[in-house]
Amino acid sequence: MQRILVAHDGSKASDKALRKALEIALSMNASLTVLAVVPELYLTELSDADRQRITEVLKRETEENMERIRKALSGKPIEIKFLVREGDPAEKILETAHKMKVDLIVTGSHGKHGTKKFLIGSVSSKVVEYSKFPVLVVK
Repeated sequence: MQRILVAHDGSKASDKALRKALEIALSMNASLTVLAVVPELYLTELSDADRQRITEVLKRETEENMERIRKALSGKPIEIKFLVREGDPAEKILETAHKMKVDLIVTGSHGKHGTKKFLIGSVSSKVVEYSKFPVLVVK
């Protein structure tokens, strides 16, 4: 196993997924890529200006979260990359995995965009369903 992609949305579930992905990467001397996706807003009730302001806040929060993770993981003896994308989270996770030709995708089971009525979150379930790569869902 050479390349691991972990999706992180700032939630406790994605923190657990990150810890598991790091554990696997360290044990196999694999590279780790931490991916955060700023979701697109489709709320028709919002004006374009409001939608843009909310998106800017989400981007800023995502960048701050990634910086926190970057600091926490500094000094680890493996290659670690950090990516921030915008769009549909499941699509961007799958697209990134495909471009990188990863060996494993790791994701949390409930994130900020999930729903408690499902066994796993909607993003995780889409990734599991459509991925051509192995997926580990961490609960």
